[in-house]
Amino acid sequence: MTLAGTLKGVSRDTLRGRVYTELRAAIMKGTFEPGQALTVRGLAEAFGTSPTPVREALQQLVAENALIAEPNRSYRIPRITRDIFLDLRDTRAELEGLAAEKASANITPAAIRKLEQLIDRMSRAIAQQDLKGYLSTNEAFHFAIYEAARAPILLRTIRMLWVQVGPTLNVLFHDLDLVEGLQDNHRAVLAAFSVRDPAAARQAIRNDILAAGDFIAHQPSVFES
Repeated sequence: MTLAGTLKGVSRDTLRGRVYTELRAAIMKGTFEPGQALTVRGLAEAFGTSPTPVREALQQLVAENALIAEPNRSYRIPRITRDIFLDLRDTRAELEGLAAEKASANITPAAIRKLEQLIDRMSRAIAQQDLKGYLSTNEAFHFAIYEAARAPILLRTIRMLWVQVGPTLNVLFHDLDLVEGLQDNHRAVLAAFSVRDPAAARQAIRNDILAAGDFIAHQPSVFES
């Protein structure tokens, strides 16, 4: 588990904020898997801080439905139901498609080059069967697009959805042909950006989310029974 390393030498409020941000990012990137248990003590050791800011950050994530508080004072990555996942999938397809559409008008050549590099990194991760590397880079790719939309409310809403769905993405490497196919959607987004085609950008992101979501929806081990 790769987390913040050390957060010493800053105020309690700043510590709590940093721990929260790092943990939320880890959940979104699929660092943790559905059903995985987290402890305050283990996370405090990973962050190199006291238990208090970790506990406060965990409680904030519980309030956002990203974690479940257990009776033994530990926390757990939830297993969502298949129906909830499908609702998240469909909502993400619409909102993230909208963000890609907006980004097509704003994205810079430098941002497009960054996206090209991220696609290359994902291809290397697939070739090396590096699941966590792929998931981290995939998240970076998507949010580079959504940040380019310059729509802060939309971006905040998308993050709220990703924190609930991120752990389910761990099953994508059950089918390497699938993730190779998802790269075609990523390249289609770039092609749309290069000609400033908002409708094509929106459709490429929708295709990406729906293809991955359809596969995950048929993996029963992910979901709460």
